[in-house]
Amino acid sequence: MDTALYHRLLEAIRQLPAIDAHEHLPEEGERLSQPADVFTLFSHYTHNDLITAGMSREAYDRTQDAAVPLDERWAIFEPWWKLARHTSYCRAALIAVQRFYDADDITANNYAQISERIQAANTEGLYDRVLRQACGITKCLTQIGRIPQANRDLLVPVLPLTQWAEIADSAQVARRAAKVGMPVTTLSNYCEVIRSDLADLKNKGVVGFKIHAGIAPDKANREAAETQFARLMFSSGEHQQIVPGDALWTFIIHETIAACGELELPVSVHTGILWTNWQDFTVEHPRRLIPTILTHRQTRFDLYHAGIPWIREIGIIAKSYPNVWLNLCWVHIISQRLAIAALDEWLDLIPYNKILGFGGDYGKPVEKVYGHLQMAREDIAKVLAGRVTDGYFNEDEALNIARAWLFDNPNLQLQQTNSVLGENHLSFGGPQPESVQAC
Repeated sequence: MDTALYHRLLEAIRQLPAIDAHEHLPEEGERLSQPADVFTLFSHYTHNDLITAGMSREAYDRTQDAAVPLDERWAIFEPWWKLARHTSYCRAALIAVQRFYDADDITANNYAQISERIQAANTEGLYDRVLRQACGITKCLTQIGRIPQANRDLLVPVLPLTQWAEIADSAQVARRAAKVGMPVTTLSNYCEVIRSDLADLKNKGVVGFKIHAGIAPDKANREAAETQFARLMFSSGEHQQIVPGDALWTFIIHETIAACGELELPVSVHTGILWTNWQDFTVEHPRRLIPTILTHRQTRFDLYHAGIPWIREIGIIAKSYPNVWLNLCWVHIISQRLAIAALDEWLDLIPYNKILGFGGDYGKPVEKVYGHLQMAREDIAKVLAGRVTDGYFNEDEALNIARAWLFDNPNLQLQQTNSVLGENHLSFGGPQPESVQAC
């Protein structure tokens, strides 16, 4: 790869606006209501690497307890930090502390000072300073299980898709029906409630719904679902929690996915690696989605996380099915090398309009969105510089592709989703990011 070319592309890519295609960021006030210190930067994902290095979960939880003295928490943390600090998870924290808290590293000599700076910055406007001014992010698609009540000019909600299948008795069904002003006596009635509820949520600015590959529905059996629904509705208040795999649960999930397609609401799907230790990630293999993708050809599926470790398989899925997009949220902080390999292979496999290039995937530590985005920009620049060097296209085309991955592709999704929203229509303009030095 031509190093000078890489740096030219990277600097140009840093000037591009971005749409953050997946977060778990709550309203800013939730972050500001909590004490903040150096361990705030280790409150999401990095626990995985620290525990893999040998730290106990109990010890990690103690580092997150603000009631424990800071020096005691550092003593617990430091041995494992030395072992884990070179992972991609941890690199995002280091980039963030360099950018926002004037420190080249996190060490025994400066952790207290960094903590003071983090707490001093934990004030109104934090999201604007980090996301808009430093990152150049115009919108964040956030998943917090509800529509945010604040920061709506920045935070765009994506909600759980399974909520309509999570019913336990007739009273719960009646409450859902009352919300949209529709009576329910049959399963068909309830399906109309789902469609009405989805349309209402879309009008309130919701732009998609999320499910996991691990609970992708089997083939629907309407007769069995109707029998189970009737039993639930006429069981004299008896609690009958519907769970994944039940005929009724499966039928409702299929109906909800179909309704999302009718309303042009994408279905986001977690695939691959899981977010903490001691979980069986193989249940999230993206191949589990193929029957659902084939059944719902009019529904758009955004497959998350590159299906890691199955990056090649998920690329073939996107190549095979026109209703599939690939979303690189979380991917760059799992492994930059894997992200580079995925993007490089996918350029051979699929049209570049089918890729969403970045999603920070953080909750509390908003500063690490910046670190993650810088890593994503590096990865994109490396892939595209290699392609230019090898003669696939020129620098102008490389920048067109970078802009598509970081902004145009997710922006088009938002515009399509909100095309009928009237006064709730989202505005997609935004500031340009500050130029920053490579970390």
